[in-house]
Amino acid sequence: MIKNASKAGGEIRPDPVPLPFHPIKRLKSFYLNLRIKNKLYLMQSMIILVVCCISLVAIQIALNIYERILYQQSAQVLNLSTTSIDNQLDQVERFSSNIIANTEIQGNLIRLKSGLSPYQRSQEQNRLTDNLWSITFERNITSVNIIDALGNQYAGGAAIHPRNTPSIITKARQREGAMVFIEPMAGDPALICAREIRKIKNLSLESLGILIIRVNVANLVQQSTGLEKDDVNLVIRSGNHIIYGSNPDMVKMAMMLHFQNPTGYGVMESHGKNYFAAHTRSDLTGWTYISILPYEMVFRQIRSMRNIVLVVFGTLFFLTVFISMKFARNLTEPIEALTAKMKQVENGNFQPVDDQGMGPPRSDEIGQLQCDFDIMIQKINTLIREDYTKQIVIKESQIKALQAQINPHFLYNTLESINWLAKMNKQHDISQMAESLGNLLRNAISNREQIFTIREELQLVQDYITIQKIRFGERLEFHLEADPDLLGYKIPKLCLQPIVENSINYGVEKMIETCRITVKITADSDCLRVLIDDNGPGIDSGVLAELNLDKLHPRGFGIGLKNINDRIKLIFGDEYGIFITSRLGQGTQVTLRFPKTEGPYV
Repeated sequence: MIKNASKAGGEIRPDPVPLPFHPIKRLKSFYLNLRIKNKLYLMQSMIILVVCCISLVAIQIALNIYERILYQQSAQVLNLSTTSIDNQLDQVERFSSNIIANTEIQGNLIRLKSGLSPYQRSQEQNRLTDNLWSITFERNITSVNIIDALGNQYAGGAAIHPRNTPSIITKARQREGAMVFIEPMAGDPALICAREIRKIKNLSLESLGILIIRVNVANLVQQSTGLEKDDVNLVIRSGNHIIYGSNPDMVKMAMMLHFQNPTGYGVMESHGKNYFAAHTRSDLTGWTYISILPYEMVFRQIRSMRNIVLVVFGTLFFLTVFISMKFARNLTEPIEALTAKMKQVENGNFQPVDDQGMGPPRSDEIGQLQCDFDIMIQKINTLIREDYTKQIVIKESQIKALQAQINPHFLYNTLESINWLAKMNKQHDISQMAESLGNLLRNAISNREQIFTIREELQLVQDYITIQKIRFGERLEFHLEADPDLLGYKIPKLCLQPIVENSINYGVEKMIETCRITVKITADSDCLRVLIDDNGPGIDSGVLAELNLDKLHPRGFGIGLKNINDRIKLIFGDEYGIFITSRLGQGTQVTLRFPKTEGPYV
């Protein structure tokens, strides 16, 4: 049933159904259909509106930055302190590596572990102690101690209390040669850095003892931060143990904190005052570095930040209005000029348009677009005036001009007469030469199609070789290797004979020994290759490079290698043609590449 139908002219038609209203699509369509100038003006208005909103919200954001500023300051101190302290500890670790790798100390420990007499053991212990005292300590290192495999301690400085050594040895051996950092123990405020000494000789890694390095943590922190002890707001905690604390109150607050994440910050209250605590964990030692700052320390910076935000956004508001208007005018004027040029081309006017009044040429994208458009118009004019097939006609005319230089009928008749006279006088060589030359010229300068089968092209080569063998005799050897199934494929006329002629001209005529020329025809799935190989004197590398780059144009039987290469590429495409390889004294190889084109001769 059709509702709201109206009757008009005896026909009942339904009322049109209104299309759904899509405000976003309408706004998008409205914006896309605006001129570029109006789009830029609208965009500028939106930017100004956003700037105003940001300016109003910025003050509130500045207040919320309060804790972030505290965290950034604390994080900066923590990161610098953590990195610097870790670097110092890393130097201690490298220092320990030098000690355990010391050949004299390794030798002392190995001999002490072996069976020695009391006197020898006493001498070896003295030498080990002397070696420890000869080590130059850094200023943060208070002593270097070694406990040998038998439990005897050798000190380069203050000795380790015997009640602490079992715990140190156990923790060091658990790390299997790696450095372990142990918090200060009872009666010893120094940081303990311990690692197991293993035998390096023959890479046996046999345990020889324990190296213990005591480090003054207070000096290490002061050296890393560059601050005096009272100015360092830093606590270093390892689990529930304090490695370092600048003052007792800060240590108490640090022990009250519990962390769930390796890095973070929070606000805490102590004695009626608010403090901001930030922490981070060291990847090297696993210690937690804690920085505690009072709120009042950065309140003054918050007020300065609020004023700076107001000034920045106020300046940004006026700069946006001014710059955006200049930008819109500078952008749209050359586009409008380019649009006018396109309108003229659309109306069929391809003549260059004068750009006077537009100022100096632009080098930006719009200027490049205008330049490219002018170049495109010039090329269109050139293509309109010139026929695309002009180059093909020129190539064909060159070949036909070579054919028209000699009167074929006169040559054929003359050669037949010479052949007849030679046979009458029983001059078989002259007869054979005349007959071969006649066949060669008949096929070379005839007006037949310019594509030959390989069979026909090889016949030209055979006729030419017949003539040259009579001339050179045993100094010339010719070999042909070709699959009979390939002889029906077509190649351009006069491609092989000129190259064979070059091999004879630059081979036989310049050699004392026999010149061997081989023509080999092979094929793969989509390509036909003809290799013409000779054992001539070869070609210099510089000349060869010019040949392969078409900079040198030698001539064969009236047609140079460049002409042959150009004809192959013109007929079959740029992926086909001639490539030459040669080395002085090792001959020359010319490879011709053709597609598999079959004719009616297959």
